[in-house]
Amino acid sequence: MKTLMHKRGNLLRGNQRVLTVSLLLATLAACQKNVEKPDAAASEELVSTQATSGGNIIWSENADGSSFLTSGLSLSIQYATTYGITASTAEAFSGTKAARFEIRDTDPESHSGTRAEISFPTPTTNNFWYSYALYMPSAQYKDETDDEVITQWHGGGGITPAISMRVTNGHLVMRTPDDARTDLGTIEKDKWHTYVYHIIHSAGSDGLIEIWKDGQKLVSRKGASMYALTGDFHLPNWKMGIYKSDWNGTKTTSTNQRVLYFDEIKYGKATATYDEMLPVGKGGSTTPTNPGDGSTTQPTQPTSPANGLSVSSFTLVNAATEKDVQTIADGSTISLSKLSLKTANVRAVTAGTVASVKFELSGAQSKSYTDAAAPFALHGDDGSGNYYYGNWNPPAAGTYTLKATPYDSKGVAGTAKTIKFTIAK
Repeated sequence: MKTLMHKRGNLLRGNQRVLTVSLLLATLAACQKNVEKPDAAASEELVSTQATSGGNIIWSENADGSSFLTSGLSLSIQYATTYGITASTAEAFSGTKAARFEIRDTDPESHSGTRAEISFPTPTTNNFWYSYALYMPSAQYKDETDDEVITQWHGGGGITPAISMRVTNGHLVMRTPDDARTDLGTIEKDKWHTYVYHIIHSAGSDGLIEIWKDGQKLVSRKGASMYALTGDFHLPNWKMGIYKSDWNGTKTTSTNQRVLYFDEIKYGKATATYDEMLPVGKGGSTTPTNPGDGSTTQPTQPTSPANGLSVSSFTLVNAATEKDVQTIADGSTISLSKLSLKTANVRAVTAGTVASVKFELSGAQSKSYTDAAAPFALHGDDGSGNYYYGNWNPPAAGTYTLKATPYDSKGVAGTAKTIKFTIAK
């Protein structure tokens, strides 16, 4: 039975540290208030490397050297146990170690929450790149409905972060300032994956969120990506690791442990490029490796067609309200009841001067349709923001494959995009 003694005190509150290993651990012990001393046997030596790279890279970390999280930027290291953030040899995307993050439901709180996170300083400009390689061990990261945040951009104001990457039921879900939740698909466990983010933080229409997983672009979202800078709000600062609010206080869920490995962490300027930010694995490869079996999965690198046309993503649209609901990622599941959705459409997000888009839908329902005017939608529209819904009233439950191919005015095809997804009641 879990009691209040497991969660006494908020540790390390408000402290901003750039510390050596001995000072960090000594400060942690000194600041603990009515909390049992962490089990030293559960921790790993807190050593690795960090060196700012110069040029377009502001900060980088691959966990291999002797100054893990202690140089370059004024980082806030937020955890309450000896096992919270360590350098581990158990898994590595590059070199011999990776940064290991762990929280348990019995952990004392740090910074008013159950967390093991690195918090970067509040920026003074709004355009940055971020990336890392991520490994989720299935034995120590069981699926459950209650979510936790593994990456966030927090703008203060005493409310939930403007952008957060959350894990729920084994899926990565993006939450944005409009409270929309976009399913980015399943996180395949027990193997490394690379994630690259490019974000223009803005409360206006010039905001931008771009996300790539294993070289495949998942998101290209324009519009507000932060809260307006009023009152206590500030430009969002990057935080990464694990934060699970459902374990705050004495609360528990169906799981009791969360372990993640991060490697090749990079923080880049606006002038950085995708190629610079893409995490580099062992032997100079950018291919995520499945440890133990020698197999690899070759990522699909972003490419530009000869005529510059492409479909980058698909957006689910509520045809009753004419509003975007979420980006449809490959492998995602769309719950009609949870979204309160009856009539629906799908819009293709395109790049270049596109004259038409051909949609090919198969599965629970089939359809082939070419939309010759933007916005390009599976069931068409009247050109003024009124989306049709065809026979999706509501969509039939089941699995679907959707392919969209863009064409220029001469009928030359650009780069198509194909996804698989599931509609559930």
